[in-house]
Amino acid sequence: MVDAIKAMISSPLDGATQEEMKTLIKTILVTFTTSYVKNYALALVKKTIDDAAADPGPAWKLQERPPRTEPFKAGLVSKEGGFLSKKFQTRYFVVRPDYMIDYYENEAEANKEKGKKKGTISLCGYYVNEDANNGILQRLTKLAEKMGIDMSGIPKPKEYPANTMELQHSRRQTYYIHLDDPEEFKKWVDQMRTCAWRAYGYKNKDEVHIAAFQAAVRDSRWKLGRWGYWSYGGTEEQILSDLISDEIDWQIMGRVYSKLNGAWPVRNALRNQVLKVIDKMVLAAVTPAWKAMSATVEKLRPEIEPKIKEVVGPIGGAKLEVRTKIQDACMSVISPILKENVTPHLSKIVEVIQSPVEDSLQESYKLFDAWISKFEPKGTADEVKNQFRDLDWKPWSWELWDATRKVDVMYDPLWALHIVFEDIYPWSAIWTAHDLLRKKTDNAIYTYEAKLLEEIANGNTDLKAASDKIKAVVLEDFKHDGQLARVIYFTDIIKKIVMPPFNKLVMPAVSAILDPLQSAIPEPMQQFLDINEEFGTILNNIIDSSIGEVLSG
Repeated sequence: MVDAIKAMISSPLDGATQEEMKTLIKTILVTFTTSYVKNYALALVKKTIDDAAADPGPAWKLQERPPRTEPFKAGLVSKEGGFLSKKFQTRYFVVRPDYMIDYYENEAEANKEKGKKKGTISLCGYYVNEDANNGILQRLTKLAEKMGIDMSGIPKPKEYPANTMELQHSRRQTYYIHLDDPEEFKKWVDQMRTCAWRAYGYKNKDEVHIAAFQAAVRDSRWKLGRWGYWSYGGTEEQILSDLISDEIDWQIMGRVYSKLNGAWPVRNALRNQVLKVIDKMVLAAVTPAWKAMSATVEKLRPEIEPKIKEVVGPIGGAKLEVRTKIQDACMSVISPILKENVTPHLSKIVEVIQSPVEDSLQESYKLFDAWISKFEPKGTADEVKNQFRDLDWKPWSWELWDATRKVDVMYDPLWALHIVFEDIYPWSAIWTAHDLLRKKTDNAIYTYEAKLLEEIANGNTDLKAASDKIKAVVLEDFKHDGQLARVIYFTDIIKKIVMPPFNKLVMPAVSAILDPLQSAIPEPMQQFLDINEEFGTILNNIIDSSIGEVLSG
């Protein structure tokens, strides 16, 4: 069978198709490289202007908890083996503060100072399917449709026991995790989803790089005509590879799949071989290209940063002038699209998300009140610090579920909006809300602890009275910050819902207007100003204004 497959592989992926793929890969890399270098310079300009403006941001009252050093969660789970063995094996999982998951042979090994890890899992860019069997079935159905195969011709997939989750990525290793206890299983599903949401894939943590990289991904997709929602996660090389592989899939793979013949096992094996060839081809191109891009911007930054600081004022003035010209030229095109395709739906979106978010915030206030009311600080500062351990776990544990579950009800009504907003992704909105609740609750607890330790340092020995007084103050600050965060959340989520279809309609309509404006920018300013970036700012401001009117109405 293997020899037969190898003999047939040249048929679906012939020389001409491989050359077409290589050309597409090269085109995307050239587009991305140009955009990344340009956006890196623009991000430097923005950072310099923002630093000069010294915008204090929202007037938060709670203190921000410093980065954690303790793991979020640890415990025994059953993990399906990798490529060599598919049997489930007991492993001790430790979720680190950076949301990476280390796993060990057992708890004793994990607790050693230099315990030997069996492996590390990064869930950046992954989906967490609570029901592994359902996740597999959904993908098989989509694959069968893509390959033109009736589902009856596909052998029944392996069936996993209840309480087995699937950690799935379209082009990376899939993990299957099982727990016997249903309640503990739910807690681990919740934790894994948090890891998938919060894991930080970028190797370079510099804010200028991140802004430039994300803008280059967006610009590259737009140049390819992909205006809708996307979600990539992982390292820079992985994200860039996924971007290219997706475009190959959209442009070429339909024709490749149509050439696959034979029974399902043969066709599926051929498909997997084809994907391996593509992945190898993409990685071979991406690795040196990304290395060259990184070297280019590292050389660019020390040369261009001093120049930017010298002309911050003129750049700011030129930006305003350019935006005015863009707005004057484009509003006659933008306004009808906004009026017909966005404005009528904003109030509907607010109706869907407003009550669940309000309810979840109110529940988080109640939980904070209850937790602190039960807390009885005693002893010295060090003894009280030890007592804080249980409190510190609560925002990131199952105990906040009564608050987070109240936003989960948004899923069905948000998904119902798919008729209008085809790129909507309800779980993104829900997990952003989870993140908000956990972060603000954690800050409230940290602020309470800091104020209590301050009372101890000042010689206060009546810790129960001090605790009650501090709780009342912090609870009011928590409510204040909750309301600020609520507005920021509403604006962010609504924009994620409406911006993709808005861009999809607006960008093609204004491209003929924008292109001549770029050449009209004075030569000294062209390296610091980009028409598309300024137009994006205008669209962002327009949507912000529209959302603000709905929220205040």
